[in-house]
Formats: sequence, structure tokens, C-alpha cells
Amino acid sequence: MIAVCTECATRSGAAVGYCACGGVRVIERPISGERSCGSVWPPTPLIRSRIPGLDDVFLKYENGHLSGSFKDRVMRVAIAALATSPPAGVVVPSSGNAALAAAAAGARAGLQVFAIVPVGTPVARVAPVTARGATVIQAGNDPSEAYRAAGLAAVALDLAQLYSTFAAPSAEWSCRMIGIEAVDQLGCEPTAVVAPISAGPVLVGTGHGVTQQSGGSLPALIAVQPHGCCPITQAFEEGADEVLPWSAPIETSATSIADRLSGYPQDGTYTLRLLRQSGGLAASVSDEEMQAARSALLRFDGVDAELSAAAGVAWLMRGGLPRPVGPTLCVLTASGFKHTYSGDFPSSPSFPQRETAMRICEIASAHGIDARPI
Repeated sequence: MIAVCTECATRSGAAVGYCACGGVRVIERPISGERSCGSVWPPTPLIRSRIPGLDDVFLKYENGHLSGSFKDRVMRVAIAALATSPPAGVVVPSSGNAALAAAAAGARAGLQVFAIVPVGTPVARVAPVTARGATVIQAGNDPSEAYRAAGLAAVALDLAQLYSTFAAPSAEWSCRMIGIEAVDQLGCEPTAVVAPISAGPVLVGTGHGVTQQSGGSLPALIAVQPHGCCPITQAFEEGADEVLPWSAPIETSATSIADRLSGYPQDGTYTLRLLRQSGGLAASVSDEEMQAARSALLRFDGVDAELSAAAGVAWLMRGGLPRPVGPTLCVLTASGFKHTYSGDFPSSPSFPQRETAMRICEIASAHGIDARPI
């Protein structure tokens, strides 16, 4: 298989999708963007981080969408494209966020949504999907197998298949709005874009959006993956020209970005090529680093990001690195509400706060009010 069509060059005004050769190519015919989906969607917030050491890091808070992740952008564009000839239903492979976004967009469009998630996907990730009227099927042991099962079902049952990989031009195209909004909000072009990725549309799309809006060159693209499943990072560190599917066991709790890329390694190869062309890099972080980043986001910025979404911040918090110079845009891809609602949240108040909390309880108790710190 040809990983990336050699005749295709990156152009800011064109979309990215699959070529007939099986690789990734640039599509010259622009497709409808997020601004033409029949609704008005406000920009997501841009927050200057207060985490110590993260000077000039601006967080693009994608958690504020209806479904709590940037996949909302992808799925509302994809489902809007079906409006002229609505199918009987749609099927979407997902590790959680794409399914939730598809369920939300499908509910608004009156479409049946069938989400295929890997076996063992936590109930906290599935419950918000079924609550929106979608049907969830567990199939396969990782996102790649769920992807294959969705493809088989789409053909056999004549369902429209929704992708959040480069297979759907709307995936990368809709993510350009992240970069477009960020340039408007910053008032300048960021020198680097950092994002957690599995295949890369969110990072590539954001970078292309920055270029479109600023008219400048592609910012340095920095892709961050978990240690326990990082096929793009592995290829980058080995100096390889192509990304191979991850063959080792998947050993991470960052399931949203843990993708072997089996069946579509060309997605990773396309992203890898752009990382190098932009002067960027690929890196991996541990689950412990992501937990620490999630805790820091809550404590210093008031932001609840899911474990996977904290990967970029985890890399930026790592000491001794050649950090980007100038404003750095870091994409927080999804909300941590699924963790938090299931009781998975970091740390308790620091000791001085605890001491004050005990005093508040004493004051309340002295006036006959039962009080205790949680």
C-alpha cells in the first residue's frame, strides 16, 4: 500500500482524505466547513495557562462542545453533509468521544446512530451515548478492530459510516476551525501547536487552520501519544519514513488516543510527514504524567480534561525539553466529566485549605449546624 500519494502536496485551501491508491491525499474541491451547518456555533474558549513553567501556553478548550470533545466539530459536519439524502442510519467506530458526538448530532438530525466501541469500554464512556438515543455495540479489542467491524456493518446494512480519521475529509477539515478561532483569539499566529493524537486529524487540521487564517507558514506540529500505544512517536524516534501498526500490547488508560492504526497506518504516515515538514516532533508520555497534568489543569486553570486530553500538557510540563519559543497553542481535546462523574478525580485540598476548612466547620458547629469537610 502507498502510504501517502506522492503527487499530493499540502495546500491550505484543500481538504485531506483518502486517495484511490489507498493512501492519503489532498482534495482540491473544498468541502463545507463548520460555519455552514445550519446552526451558529460559538468559538471555544482560549485560556492562558497558569500552570507553573507554562509561560506563553494557550489552552484551546474543546471541552465546551455539546458532547464535551472536539469530535463534535467532526460529527456535526459529517451528519450535516447527509442532510440532502438522509440514510436509514449511521454507524461510527469509536473509543468513546466520536460515538458521543455522533449520538448528539444524530439526535438533532433525527438519525439512528449505531456506535461500535472496543470490548471493555468503561460504562462511563458508553452511558452518555445511549442517553442520547444511540445503540452501542462492543466489538473487537481496540479502536482498529471496532473500525473494521463498522466498515463491515456499513456495507452489509447500507448504513452511512462516519469516520473521525483521515478517511473522512470532514474530519481534518472541521478541525481547521480550531486553528482559525485560535488565531483570531490570540491576535497572532502561534509558533507551535501541541495536541494529543491517535491518527492526527485534530493536530493537522488545527495547524492548517492557523495557516489559513494567518497566511503564514505551518506552525511546528507537536504530536503527543501515550507510552503504551504510540505508533507515530515510535516511527518518528526511529527515523522511519512510514508508520507501522502498533504490535505491542496496549498498556495505557488513555483509551481515546490508544490506536494501533491497524488497517490505516497511512494516516499516521501522513501526520508523521507533516510533523517533520513543520519542524515539529512526536513524543510519548506516561499515564502518571497525564494524571499529573490533569491535576495541574484542575488546580491552576480550573479545567477538567480527560486523561487523554491532558497528554499535550503533560509533555509541556516535562522539564529539560527544548520548548517552543513564542505563543504555543495546546489543544485540550475532551472533557474529563466521564472520569469525574465516576469518582476518578485527583487530590484533596492542600493542608492550609484543610486547616481553614476545619475552622469553618468549628464555626458552623458552634452555632448548632452539623458541618464536616469532604
